[in-house]
Amino acid sequence: MGQMTYDPVLDSQPVPRMRLLSPLRPPAPGRALVLVPDHGTALTVKAGEEVPDARFGAYQTVFTVDMSEHRVTMDIPLLSRDPTFSFRGRVSLFCRVADPAEVVARRIRDMSGAMYGHIKRMLRRVSREFDIAEFHEAEEALNVEVRDFTGDSAIHVRGIQVELLVDDDEIAASGRAYRDVVRETRLADMRRRRHLDLIREEGADGLLAEIMEQEGARAALDRLERSEAERREARLAAMRMVLERGDGHREPFEQAELERAVLDEVLDEDRHRGRRLRGALASAAGPLSPDSPSAKPISAGPVPTEPARDHEPVRAGSVVRGEVLADGFEQPPPDEPLTGTEGGGSPASGSAPATPAGSGPSPRPVSRLRGTASRRSRGDRDR
Repeated sequence: MGQMTYDPVLDSQPVPRMRLLSPLRPPAPGRALVLVPDHGTALTVKAGEEVPDARFGAYQTVFTVDMSEHRVTMDIPLLSRDPTFSFRGRVSLFCRVADPAEVVARRIRDMSGAMYGHIKRMLRRVSREFDIAEFHEAEEALNVEVRDFTGDSAIHVRGIQVELLVDDDEIAASGRAYRDVVRETRLADMRRRRHLDLIREEGADGLLAEIMEQEGARAALDRLERSEAERREARLAAMRMVLERGDGHREPFEQAELERAVLDEVLDEDRHRGRRLRGALASAAGPLSPDSPSAKPISAGPVPTEPARDHEPVRAGSVVRGEVLADGFEQPPPDEPLTGTEGGGSPASGSAPATPAGSGPSPRPVSRLRGTASRRSRGDRDR
């Protein structure tokens, strides 16, 4: 980093008129003498040149000017498109005195101050075209603007470069915030991948096991009960909507079948839920000792089995899929089509096989509707 500024005039002394014993001598390399006479223009003497009238002459003052090249740095605030925001610009350049006499005439004692105003105007014409967020674009445009600037007749400039700065505290704070965001994002991604792997490998039971490990068996049981209750409520709401919307277009036996299907599904869900909850609590409680009462099998009694209805005769007064048969009624209602005898065939087609002689009484005609309903309900129960 270069110096902020420097004074090009190193020394100034009055010159006596008689200089027999102390004549004016040529300057050292990298310096120049500016002799200011009583009248007329100043005289410049560079290194290696002789001083005219070194012992006699009407010179008032002699100035020693620095002719070497210096690197100068200037900090210039540059307004952006929005005047409430500004860029922090830093300009670095190499400069030297081009004309010592003009430097003395213009009384330049601060090189940065002599160039500051002009460079600032050049840069602000460009910076006001950019928003504060367009940091890199603005910096590139500023460097293009000052690339051909070489100074003026008194000062020569080269290698000018513009850099837009960011505050050190802002850099530290923004970097810390960025690292925090990156860290949180990576941790969240790791947690999400772990949960996905757990679901793929073990399903919902794996998630319940993790909840039980972290929060205890009671938390897992509460979550399971809540999930089951929500599922049951949703199922009942859907069934209630189905039952309420189609009563006018549904036969009585269809209504009875639908109600029975709803009850069977709810009761089956409750039985599965009880087994699942008992298994979860048993796992949480740990293994039981052989002497514990809970370890002994619980006798629930004989499981009632539902007799097959397909082989039972239809009796008077019995309920068949929502229909009540009157006493003494052994045949299907007259409005129901018949499928023929149990031997197969249709009475209307005339293709029914004749009953062999001596084979016993002929079977009763079977209702096609009742037979269809019985088979459909049995299929629903199997599902």
